Amino acid sequence: MGELKACLEDALSGRGRLVTLVGEPGIGKTRTAQELATYAGLRGAQVLWGRSYEEQGVPPYWPWVQAIRSYVRERNPDQLRSEMGAGAADIAEVVLDVRDRLPNLQPAPQLEPEQARFRLFDSIAAFLKTASQRQPLVLVLDDLHWADQPSLLLLQFVARELGGARLLIIGTYRDVELSRQHPLAEALGELTRERLFQRVLLRGLTQEDVGHFIGMTSGNSPPRGLVEAVHAQTEGNPLFVTEVVRLLVQEGALTPSPSPAGRGETDTWTIRIPEGVREVIGRRLNRLSQRCNEALTVASILGREFTMSQLRPLVEEVSEDRLFEVLEEALASRVIEELPQSVGRYQFTHALIQETLTSELSLTRRVRLHSRIAETLEELYGDDADSHAAELAHHFGQAEAMTGTEKLVHYLLLAGERALAAHAYEDALAHLERGLVARGIPLSGTEAASDEEAAALLFGMARAQSAVGVGHQLEEACTNLSRAFEYYVEVGNVALAVSAAEFPIPPPSRITEAQLVARALTLVPADSHEAGRLLSRYGGILGVAECDYEGAKQALGRAMSIARREEDVVLEVRTLTYAATVSGQHLYWQESIDNGLRAIELAIGDENPFSDLTSRFFTALSLLRIGDLDGARPHALVMRDLAERRSTPRMLGSNNLAVITYLSSLEGNWKAAREYSDRGLELSPLNPRLLATRVVLEHQTGESAQGDVLLERLMNQAGPDQLQASQRGSMAITAVARITGVPERLEIADAVAEAVLSARSVTPLVAMDAKAALALLAVQKGDQSAAEEHYAFLLGQRSTMILTVSSVDRLLGLLSQTIGNMNQAAAHFEDALAFCRKAGYRPELAWSCCDYADMLRERDAEADRSKAITLLDESLSISSELGMRPLMERVLSRREILKA
Repeated sequence: MGELKACLEDALSGRGRLVTLVGEPGIGKTRTAQELATYAGLRGAQVLWGRSYEEQGVPPYWPWVQAIRSYVRERNPDQLRSEMGAGAADIAEVVLDVRDRLPNLQPAPQLEPEQARFRLFDSIAAFLKTASQRQPLVLVLDDLHWADQPSLLLLQFVARELGGARLLIIGTYRDVELSRQHPLAEALGELTRERLFQRVLLRGLTQEDVGHFIGMTSGNSPPRGLVEAVHAQTEGNPLFVTEVVRLLVQEGALTPSPSPAGRGETDTWTIRIPEGVREVIGRRLNRLSQRCNEALTVASILGREFTMSQLRPLVEEVSEDRLFEVLEEALASRVIEELPQSVGRYQFTHALIQETLTSELSLTRRVRLHSRIAETLEELYGDDADSHAAELAHHFGQAEAMTGTEKLVHYLLLAGERALAAHAYEDALAHLERGLVARGIPLSGTEAASDEEAAALLFGMARAQSAVGVGHQLEEACTNLSRAFEYYVEVGNVALAVSAAEFPIPPPSRITEAQLVARALTLVPADSHEAGRLLSRYGGILGVAECDYEGAKQALGRAMSIARREEDVVLEVRTLTYAATVSGQHLYWQESIDNGLRAIELAIGDENPFSDLTSRFFTALSLLRIGDLDGARPHALVMRDLAERRSTPRMLGSNNLAVITYLSSLEGNWKAAREYSDRGLELSPLNPRLLATRVVLEHQTGESAQGDVLLERLMNQAGPDQLQASQRGSMAITAVARITGVPERLEIADAVAEAVLSARSVTPLVAMDAKAALALLAVQKGDQSAAEEHYAFLLGQRSTMILTVSSVDRLLGLLSQTIGNMNQAAAHFEDALAFCRKAGYRPELAWSCCDYADMLRERDAEADRSKAITLLDESLSISSELGMRPLMERVLSRREILKA
């Protein structure tokens, strides 16, 4: 308790903490949390409770909903509005009571799944931090081993935001039930990285504690034999000890037998101590009346918590007064307890009591009870049954053998839709997949939906898969989207067909998606608002997935006109962002920058922190490509700052940090580049951009062993389905070979780059990067024919930078030298020097000086030798200052030759 009180004091002082109480069932986790909560209340904190339950029928984020709901009900609307701020609408999507208290909330904006979940989590975290400034908060999340995955993800998010909050979060869980695959095990792995996190392992009572408890309960000082027997059998587990002692008291067994002859003390006991906690609970239940046991059995199927109104119609041939008497009997035996929130609400005093009751039921009896409960609750909830969809789906699911699938699928679909609306995508996936299976619809099929319900299941499944899936799951998401779309088109439901077509699914799904959007465009008026949204999406897909720049530009232009006519700023920003992306992918750098800057300007003031992020990403990269380091820096810093809000989605934060890693590497700030890439790789260990940049950085500075480890990690991803990893891998291999002078893995780089170029959809940007890798290969091999081919391709990109590899001008100089055109090479090297000096790309300048000197030494015209020495001196100065050991060694050897 001392540790917990210290954590509470930290929280009261504005140093938020997260503590987990860990131990076996019955060890006293909840009781310990209750004691700390009582102490916290005396210290002026408000205590909020949320519990997870083993039953599958609870809504998403249930422990959080309970805690926030209890807070919301105690606050007046003005105070609540002030504390929740702009996030109230997001929180209301999950905690419906918020909308009851603040009825005029504007709907939350429609965002892509990952961004929508971030906004919800950020709103909840900000609310808790703000509320804690008014009064310190203690939030108890009980039984986390039963929490749904979205609740655990929210816990991880809030834990990262605890700094500066007067908030203490206490979580309890059973460690004996955690496998490595358990969602909580993964969450705990993430939480252990947080410095504000602490784990407290609870252990059993000592023998002295057991003796003290027996004495207090029985009113007599217990002999040593009894204490030893109870402690040995229970191992000091507080619940087990409590239940054993209560049973012994009820059975009148706390009376010692006469001591053996010749002894003057009574420490020999004839009672049998139960062997397990379930046995002792069972024996205690046996002492209750048959009617009481029957009522408790029904209640155990209802759940850990239940109400009188739920139980009354389920217990046959018992009047309401008699049922109250039965419940009073259970209360007196401390099998159940009343909950303070409302009259007639109860819970089992411990989950093990509920588990004991349910475990004694036969399968047939259990199915029949679930059937009665499902039908009774549906009638009880009446018009509000849809709000209890997950609970009803659970009971109808357990009773499927008796009740069939019609209502089961109905409530599974509703539960899935509600989970999607709450951004609980993992829960939605489970509900909708179960619904498809119950309907007999193949999960991996391709045929169109046969009816409205099937289409809704498939559409919901696609949305859930796109939010949580990778690889084949994204392909399945697009297929399911198409199956729903085909049905909507067939029955003429244009609104849902358009919704399906414009739903954003990440690559590699975009080729199929282009077909859906194109067909959807034929269903709506050409100049309508719906057409504008579709055209915006279509332009982005055409420009990237189909590599159709002109088609994309036309579609995006039409979308922009509609957006401006409708004064739809969100659509305008989205369209400009697509335009910036498409322009960059087609090597129109200034166009990409102009579109991106306009999108950023329009997005200023938007409460969504991600609204301008893609625009900033492509704007910054385009600026770095054309050598405008100072122009790129502000955008890189904004993205870095967002990434350093550690609650930012991982891949998004990792890509944010890739930009400032590029920038730091280009100016030779290796320390910063390492720090940023380390943080980015911590968020996403397989990010190809960061891996490739770090591989080259390590070899630049002579740390080849570390570079090779990272290169291996990068190349393990390369393959037909991983275009970016293949692209970055081929670039990294050839760049490393150029730096070290060691021709390793060149055949792999050649094969991988050629595979990239022969892929189904390759934009000019991807092609240029792959061609750059092949160009360096041609230089390395002295392949004149290949050098001529790559020279012709790259010539149009003079005065640009191929990130992690080389400036295009230096590459053109090397290719010209390989071809044998030394004067042409000299012109390109001069351009490379001018480009690097203007941009401030000092490592690239050092390499350009060295390569230029090599060319001059080979040409050996008048004054070439003296100029080469001057260039080598400059290269040595830069490489020495920046610690570029391989280049330093190369330059020194070249100088010795020239000065010989």
